[in-house]
Amino acid sequence: MKPLKVFKVLATMTLAVVLMPLVIPTLSPVSVGGQVSYNPPPGDIFHAPLSGMGLLRLVQLQDNVSAVIGGSATSSSVSNPSGPQGRGNGLQSINQRALRFINDTSYFPQSETTIAVDPANPDHVVGGFNDAKFLFCQVFSPDCASSGSPASLSGFTVSIDGGLSVLKGSDIPDFNITAVSFPPTVFPMIAFGDPTVVPSRDGNFLYSSLATSRDGGNGIMIAKSNSNLFDPNVSCVTSNIAPTINACWKEIFVYGRTSIFSPTLEDKPVMAVDHSKGPYSGSVYVGWDHFTFGRATSSSYLARCEGDLSSCTMLSGGQVVVLSDTDLFTAFTTPVVDGNGNVYVTWCDYGTFTSFGPVACKVRSSPPGGASFGPPNTILSFMGQGTALPYDTITLGFATEQFRTASIPWLAADTSSTPSAGNLYFTIQVCTSGGYLGSPLLGADNPGNCGLSSILFTASPDRGATWSFPIVLSKSAVSAQPYVAVDPTTGNIFVVYYTTQFDPFNHRIDVVVSKSTNGGSSFHQSRITSVSNEPDSDPNMFFYASANGGSWTVPQYGDYFQAVAQGGKLWVLFTANYVVEQGTFQTDPFLTVVTL
Repeated sequence: MKPLKVFKVLATMTLAVVLMPLVIPTLSPVSVGGQVSYNPPPGDIFHAPLSGMGLLRLVQLQDNVSAVIGGSATSSSVSNPSGPQGRGNGLQSINQRALRFINDTSYFPQSETTIAVDPANPDHVVGGFNDAKFLFCQVFSPDCASSGSPASLSGFTVSIDGGLSVLKGSDIPDFNITAVSFPPTVFPMIAFGDPTVVPSRDGNFLYSSLATSRDGGNGIMIAKSNSNLFDPNVSCVTSNIAPTINACWKEIFVYGRTSIFSPTLEDKPVMAVDHSKGPYSGSVYVGWDHFTFGRATSSSYLARCEGDLSSCTMLSGGQVVVLSDTDLFTAFTTPVVDGNGNVYVTWCDYGTFTSFGPVACKVRSSPPGGASFGPPNTILSFMGQGTALPYDTITLGFATEQFRTASIPWLAADTSSTPSAGNLYFTIQVCTSGGYLGSPLLGADNPGNCGLSSILFTASPDRGATWSFPIVLSKSAVSAQPYVAVDPTTGNIFVVYYTTQFDPFNHRIDVVVSKSTNGGSSFHQSRITSVSNEPDSDPNMFFYASANGGSWTVPQYGDYFQAVAQGGKLWVLFTANYVVEQGTFQTDPFLTVVTL
């Protein structure tokens, strides 16, 4: 690799780390003595785990970072005018059977993949991801010339042949909010990652994302596609010259604050659509985590939007009592809708002010419309005396990996017409061995870096009222980021996750799926990836500042990846480093479509 290229790659590796001393926000610490946090600074003002993009937005609150986020940074002088150098430097892309599901040609990384398939037309596939080009192109702008500098952090890819090839891709457009004032004030909002993509009832797609303003405002947005998205003759590119214009997407601001002094932080939106034939058919439910500055607490928020995004109604939060009730440290709020239109919302409550555990994951259910939720029911609990799994702990990171991860829950409903219809399924990862960074300064039960972890699964046959004792799906290894999907045709259950079980050093990762054809009574595992992935081959991943397995470069390896099961097929969109671009491996979205 040429010296100039080496310097550029190293600069990319350390960009966010170099910025850290400049961008630590001047936020008042919480006044609760002995508070512990799942998050590195500056996120340690909150207790419950933030998403990677939530952490980044806290960094963004410092005025100095607006030069990078706002686009006023000057171009780097270490650009590579000769273009990609994938040949002649000893690095070659790795042949494997997954499709690189993106049309980007730069060496900048993407992560946190989400995938959706139109149930009425499975040839139409849309993927979403965090696009770090939005951040790095402000500094290395000449290196973005071939594929363009994006206008937002929320990327998408489109296929019209069921995921066999890429038709087009770009980033979700930004939008403006006009405040009621005299004179009216316009706040530009940027789509800021943490995506979820789902199909709408009318053959289009919905894309939820964080939204942020350059002066510190933040909230939740949803974009909806139109027929142009699948037209090969229509460009769906969002230009950074006209960032609010896109022929294929229109968006709304669901909830948040545009003020520079916003006292709250909205994080990790997740969507679900009512595909039933009931009165709320086509309605869009979006749940997210609402963090409050000064108190370190968080709660579960939920909104229901019309299918055409003409309006949204708050069902939890704002002026409505929150679903998470008295839980103070909730995170990863997730809604799902069953085949009859009933709405379910799950979350986990992570410990206390002075301890990381116990962790209790709960669910509440409502008839169609989501306006009348029953009491919370505990799905499972772990980490501490009195829990179902007292010796299992949350994962903060791994001893053999250099990317952060967390115990993130996912919920799915069986919408099929089979005997298992209406069942609910839940999965989460837990640490089962090792904790190598224990510190009395971080709480007596600090889980530290995990040695081995397990993927747990549990099922409910009665709308979440009772749950089976959790079973372990994974083999002895590092296993992370599970996601559960149910085929609406067959009722078969698919739990996908990363695992190191094929590497004796518990480092290189693969994607596997555990499938059940009997409502979760038993599972059979299959390997999805054909070649193990080296997560540290992207230099953006290798250099990390956090002592607990995290990385302060942007984005990290991702907090999650997702899959869709439909008609006997499984679409899995995951993150891997198989392809060399401009002289280096980097994290990309990869799509595998299998029949199982």
